[in-house]
Amino acid sequence: MSFRSTAILLAILAVLGGAVYFFEYRPNPDPSGLDPNLQIWKFDDKTVQRVVARLGDDEQIMQKRADGLWYLEPQDLKADYWRISGTLIRLANMRASKRVTDNPRDLASYGLDKPQDALTLQTPDGVDHTLLIGAKNPTDAGYYAKQPESNTVWLIGSFNVEDVERFVKEPAYEPTPVPSNTPAPESAAPPTGTPAPSGGAAPSGTSAPAAATPSAPGLPTVGVPATPGS
Repeated sequence: MSFRSTAILLAILAVLGGAVYFFEYRPNPDPSGLDPNLQIWKFDDKTVQRVVARLGDDEQIMQKRADGLWYLEPQDLKADYWRISGTLIRLANMRASKRVTDNPRDLASYGLDKPQDALTLQTPDGVDHTLLIGAKNPTDAGYYAKQPESNTVWLIGSFNVEDVERFVKEPAYEPTPVPSNTPAPESAAPPTGTPAPSGGAAPSGTSAPAAATPSAPGLPTVGVPATPGS
């Protein structure tokens, strides 16, 4: 066996050995790769019965009723089921990108003395999961947030805040049904070449008879031979 062939074989064996170690012997990390200490809350989004989104002084409530559908309150209107359900997949798995502090000296420095936004998700056990949302951080990496019963200040993603604010700015009204593309029937037109009757409607498909024009006394009628002696 040549030196080159031996080198190639050794290289292949080294790669295979590395792969075996990587997949079989190295410690297996958490499959999600996410820090559990950054989990604010997590529960089945399908169990949420009530959503309250607040933006400044405005508020939008979404309630799931006995029929399993979502309704807007106080409008008392049926809501967009799929939009709300899709957004809850993210909001029911609320994670922070950073744990800022557990003992804030001044909530005003985080905009949490008077939170601009708030989100509440209520589950069937009657528990309210509420997050107060404050100011955007100086580097635009997200927003400061905290739970009412906790002193911990979190930094959450802007997309979560946008979800909350959109519920208020653009309420999830039920989509308007798309009208059918079937063309409307055209109105019936009179047959081509049928003269319109004068002084009254003629039967359908027929022409009105021409009115007879009386001849002046003593004059022959046009198209009729003159009568002798006339």
